[in-house]
Amino acid sequence: MKRVFSLLLISIALSGVAFNSVASAQTRRSSKRTARSSPSSSYADKQKAEIQAGRERIATQIKTLSQFLYLLAGISKGIETAEAANRGSDSNLAMPSDQIERNKARVKESIRNVRVGLEQLETSFRSNPALTSYYSNVSGLAKIAQNAEGQAAANHFDEAGRSLIKAVNQLTDALVALR
Repeated sequence: MKRVFSLLLISIALSGVAFNSVASAQTRRSSKRTARSSPSSSYADKQKAEIQAGRERIATQIKTLSQFLYLLAGISKGIETAEAANRGSDSNLAMPSDQIERNKARVKESIRNVRVGLEQLETSFRSNPALTSYYSNVSGLAKIAQNAEGQAAANHFDEAGRSLIKAVNQLTDALVALR
């Protein structure tokens, strides 16, 4: 049980780092220019490429956040089980309290990384002229993640996960809106 729990925590920590690095990576496709294209079609091609890059960033966030939430559920349950075992007399599931606190700290750090990644996504939509008309679809994601971070700080990991599910729902709606 302790090994599985430790492996899950390592996975969540790595996914948090991956989430942060994937969120900050820019995926931009360049459009091909031909000698015959007019300036207006070149602008339209650039717009399409920027919108496609925005779609890809949102899709990456959805995938990463979904994986994170899957791992968070198991880890949250493991923390609850270990704490209950420490309070009771079940020595098979008991875990040192300092290890439980380290695991909680790692989860909190991962949720902080999620927040940072969602803030970066919001910023990229707000600052990119091709995506500003879609900003309203991603606006508020950082606030949702900030709420989740606060819930995790209070050791309410289940509530934090539910808040992040709202972020996934909003990201999905944003992905549909980008045409």
